[in-house]
Amino acid sequence: MIYLDNAATTKPHEDVIKSYTQMNQHYFFNPNSPHGAGIKIAHLIDKARKNIKQYLNLNDKFDVIFTSGATESNNIALQGMAQTKKRFGNTILTTKMEHPSVLETVRALEEQGFNLKYINTTADGKLDLNSLEKLLNDDVILVTCMHVNNIMGQVQPIEEISKMLEAYPKVHFHVDGVQGFGKIPLDINLMDSYSLSAHKFHGLKGSGILVLNQLRSIKPIIFGGGQEYGIRSGTVNAPVNVSLAKAMRFMQENCEQHRKVLYAKGSEIRSFIENYEGIVINSPTDAAPYILNISFPGVKGEVLVNAFSKFDIYLSTTSACSSKKSSHNETLKAMGMSNSRIEGSIRISITYDITEEQIETFKEAFNKVYIEVKELLKNEL
Repeated sequence: MIYLDNAATTKPHEDVIKSYTQMNQHYFFNPNSPHGAGIKIAHLIDKARKNIKQYLNLNDKFDVIFTSGATESNNIALQGMAQTKKRFGNTILTTKMEHPSVLETVRALEEQGFNLKYINTTADGKLDLNSLEKLLNDDVILVTCMHVNNIMGQVQPIEEISKMLEAYPKVHFHVDGVQGFGKIPLDINLMDSYSLSAHKFHGLKGSGILVLNQLRSIKPIIFGGGQEYGIRSGTVNAPVNVSLAKAMRFMQENCEQHRKVLYAKGSEIRSFIENYEGIVINSPTDAAPYILNISFPGVKGEVLVNAFSKFDIYLSTTSACSSKKSSHNETLKAMGMSNSRIEGSIRISITYDITEEQIETFKEAFNKVYIEVKELLKNEL
C-alpha cells in the first residue's frame, strides 16, 4: 500500500500508540478524583500541557485547552468569542477557502444575527490583504482563516494579517493551524487563538487542542463539570491528552529533517506530473510542498481515486470532511475554476516517511492511469 492521503489523516507514530496504551493500562484514573491516583493523573496532564506550551513557543498569556480535535476547537473559539465580543460589534470576516468546521460555524452564527462577510481570495487562492483592509471597520469583532489550505496547500499570510489587525484591538484573530503544524513555521503568538488536531501530525483521532489568550473572557459552549478551565466540560481523556504531547514532541524534534524530505519529495512529484499534457496543477508553486492538487478535466475525481486504488495507491478528491457531499468544493469554486476542472481534481498529500521506491511505484501507476483516461481529457489551458 502507498498512502498519499495524509492531509486527511496520518498514521499514528509508534511512540504515541505506546504512550496511549500504557496510560490506559496503568493510569486510567479520573484526574478529577480527589484520591492519590487521580491527583497523580492530574499532574501528568499538567505536565503535558506545559510541554505543549513549550513545543509551541507560547508566551505566558496563552493557555492550552484539550479538545476532541480542531472541529471542536474551532467551534469553541468562534462561537465562544462571537458571544463574548457581540457587545462591541457584529461583523465576522472569513474566506470561502476555509474548512467546513469554520465555514459552517460562522454561517450558523450568521443565522443568529451576526453579519458575516467574506474576504476575497487572489487568483492563486490566498487571502487578499487589500480586500481584508477594505472590510475592516469598528464593527468587526472576529477574523478567522486557516494557516495552510487543506485542499490546495496555500500558505496564508498570517503575519501580515496579524500586523493589519493591530489597528483593531477588539478583533479576535483565530487561526485553524491543522495542516501546517510541524511542517510550516508559524509564530502562534501573533494570533488570539489557534486550533490543532493530533491525527494530522501522527497523533490519535479524537484528540486536539485550542490555544487561547483570552481564557477568562470567552463564553463556554459546552457546560458540565467545569473541566478545562470551564471552557470544555467533560471527563478529561488523560491517555489521549498525554499522547498528543508525545506526537507534538516527535514533530518538533524532527521538523527540520521532515521539512527537507517534504520539499524534496513534493518537488519531485510535481515535476513529474508537469510533463503530462492535459493535466492541470492547481496548487500554486509556493504552496506547502506536501499537498498537491491536480485536475484531469473531463474525468471524474472519484473515477481517478478508484483507478489508483486498484494499484493500492490511496489519495483523495477533496477534504475527507466534505468529500461525500455532492456540491462542488468551495475552495476550488472560490478560485474561479471551471466545473470540469473541479470535478476532475484529486489531492496527493505526503508525509515524512515516503520513500523513493514508493514514489517510483506511484509514477508507474500514474502513467498507466493517464493512458487509460487520456482520451477523455478536456483542454483547459
